[in-house]
Amino acid sequence: MGLLDTYLSDRERSILQKRRSKISGAFFLLFVVVIVMSYIIQNQLSKENTVLMTQDDIKSLKVNLALISVFVLGYLGWILFKLIRPTYISYLDLITDLLAIKNNVHNSDRPLSSRENTLLRFRELNFAVNNAVLYATITDENRIAYISKKFEEYLGHKEDLTFRKFEEVLTYKHNQHHKIRKILTTATGELVNKELRLTNHQGEIFWIEMSIINMDNLKNSKRRLIVCHDITKRKHAGLEMQRVSRSKFVAEVQSQKDLSQQIMTAQEDERKRIAKDIHDGIGQMLTALRFNIDGIDLTNHTKAEESLTSLKEVFGQLIKDVRAVTFSLAPPELTDHGVASAIRKMTNMVGNFTGHKVLYENVSEFDKRLDNNVEVNIYRVVQEAVNNALKYSESEYILITLDHTDSYLKIKVEDEGVGFDPKNVTNTVEGTGNGLRFMKERVNYFGGELRISSEPNKGTTVHIVVPIDK
Repeated sequence: MGLLDTYLSDRERSILQKRRSKISGAFFLLFVVVIVMSYIIQNQLSKENTVLMTQDDIKSLKVNLALISVFVLGYLGWILFKLIRPTYISYLDLITDLLAIKNNVHNSDRPLSSRENTLLRFRELNFAVNNAVLYATITDENRIAYISKKFEEYLGHKEDLTFRKFEEVLTYKHNQHHKIRKILTTATGELVNKELRLTNHQGEIFWIEMSIINMDNLKNSKRRLIVCHDITKRKHAGLEMQRVSRSKFVAEVQSQKDLSQQIMTAQEDERKRIAKDIHDGIGQMLTALRFNIDGIDLTNHTKAEESLTSLKEVFGQLIKDVRAVTFSLAPPELTDHGVASAIRKMTNMVGNFTGHKVLYENVSEFDKRLDNNVEVNIYRVVQEAVNNALKYSESEYILITLDHTDSYLKIKVEDEGVGFDPKNVTNTVEGTGNGLRFMKERVNYFGGELRISSEPNKGTTVHIVVPIDK
């Protein structure tokens, strides 16, 4: 009967429950009548009474008792008939509907009634939920009243789990039992969601998201519906992402450390180069000036005039070298007139000092001022590109071109030299690889773009794109 009750409505189940109570009462009344009659018969037919009664009295008593018994049994039978018949008819109608649904699977021509449709949908839903959802109903003592087939398969249990403790079914570890009991005890709201890391009875770790829904049944005893979702894959994916992110972060930190070390090394090399230029160039000239001045013989006017003429030439070269060194360190043209003017000045000085053909062309006559740090980084990138071309290209000329739009400044440094493979150079940690890496770091600082086009024996072109704030 319990299985059939699941297909009845709440009203029908309530009516049937009342009828069952009346039937139980009727049987109890019948039991009391039988006991009373047995007592009367036993009392009347006792040895003490039989001495005082004649055979006619005994027959008369038996007839009266028989009539009373027939009346009582008939009355009770009539009551039972009135009570059982509606219940029997309800179950009979229900069984008939279920059989009709079953037969309708093989006979699709007959339309289903409204009740049959409802029962069919209920059966389909119940089958789908039972075989697809991890859910269970537990009592106020955390014992399982019902558990879905899918949940049983998921937990790996083959025996009947009804009336077993819910936490003992989920995991075998006692500390996890306590945690689950605490969650179930404190879950006083209508809906409570929790994520749990558990160990199943096979010793495997799994994650579930548990939703606890509190309900009240007809007897006002609290029951809870537990709906679970397996989130093990999601948790493992999250942990893997955290591990990858952590590894990536460590790699980036290490990369920044390496870059900082390389920058400090490059700065130290630059200081050594400047010190060498000052020592070998300016220092030697100052020493020569000192000796020339000490060697001037004022009594010999002819030699004195020759020495002064030589001193003028040395002083002129000394001034040029000092200007070259100071311009290389901090070009005043950049601060006073902007990056376009500074690049033009640099091309003239490099051409004069090295003897190479270094050409400059400002196609769009760009003369806007940018942020000071942006201009410094642009200048250093162009300076590095020109120095690389002078050192490695073996080209007869170097061409620097400026062009701009409303949104971007475009700079090209071209040569027709030996060229190289950009991938091989940028992946190295020695030679020009560091120079190109620093160029990219500077371009990234102001949100620009650096692109190098080069092929062996076909020259090299460095493209620099700088965003311009309107």
